[in-house]
Amino acid sequence: MNCSSYPYLHRRRFTSTGRTAFVASGVICLLSLLVAGTLRAQPSARADSLVALVRGLYDQGSYLSSEVEARRLLDNRSLPDSVRIRVEQYLAFSLVAQAKNAAAVDHFVTILRIDSAFVLDPILTSPKILSVFSEARRQYREWKLSDRSHLQHEQRATDHSISFRTILFPGWEQVYQGRPVKGYSLVGAGVLSLGAFVFLDRERRSAQDEYLSASTPELAASKYTRYNNYHKAEYYSLAAFVAIYIYSQFDAFFDLPPHLDPALSQSGSNVQVTLYLPL
Repeated sequence: MNCSSYPYLHRRRFTSTGRTAFVASGVICLLSLLVAGTLRAQPSARADSLVALVRGLYDQGSYLSSEVEARRLLDNRSLPDSVRIRVEQYLAFSLVAQAKNAAAVDHFVTILRIDSAFVLDPILTSPKILSVFSEARRQYREWKLSDRSHLQHEQRATDHSISFRTILFPGWEQVYQGRPVKGYSLVGAGVLSLGAFVFLDRERRSAQDEYLSASTPELAASKYTRYNNYHKAEYYSLAAFVAIYIYSQFDAFFDLPPHLDPALSQSGSNVQVTLYLPL
């Protein structure tokens, strides 16, 4: 039979084949999802069973065995945070029961680093464990403060890196860093010394021309004295500007004395004292 003579038969055969392929694809996708879900559920179920083992040993009073099993479970780096927190918790409980409070504090701090909102039930938890946990919270707060201080120090070090302000003119970088007294003092000193150099250079050139054009020895001697004085003054003004410039470069990084701006120093009694050190 020639199928081209019956186009409806050709369309029926194609539709049936497409439907079969579609159903097969759907079955394969469903099986893949089931297999993936099973694979994901197996490690999770195994972790839950191990956590239950650690907790069971602790509840039975086998604190050393609970500690050993907890440490063994924590060696698995792929543990989810939620499971790791539970294991760390019972490990800390077991350590407190063995009077290893310092080690228990470390594990409580580890929990707080994962979840800073972690708390223990004050009714269901023993006072001894709550006391150790309070110490862990105190150490965690200190760690957070020191870490924040370290970040601020790094930020300040980044802010004090070489910039165009540091290179272009003395004092500009200090003003940008929030030290206006020293910054404007260096700017003013730089302007005065550089301005004096420019003025004295012009006067020195004029005196030199007069000295070279002197017609008599007596006149040349008097013109030379004037020329020599301007020459020395020009040299000293340039040396002063160079010294101010170099000082400004180092001060931009190290905050060299004198501290013209108010500096707050904290004493042991948490009292802030304002110091003003003059030039």
